[in-house]
Amino acid sequence: MDMNGKKKFLIFALPLVVAWSGLLGHFWSYTVCALGKAVAAGLLLVFSKFLAGITGVHFLF
Repeated sequence: MDMNGKKKFLIFALPLVVAWSGLLGHFWSYTVCALGKAVAAGLLLVFSKFLAGITGVHFLF
């Protein structure tokens, strides 16, 4: 069976693309997870400051 350059390229490129896609997918999942934790921590901090402010104002009146 004769393999021309196009078939050789496809046989070589397919595993390369699959590996690259897997690595990129893991990178994005870790990035999204880290950003989600940072945003959740920031929102929790803002919410706790807001509640502390409301409670402080409540005690003044």
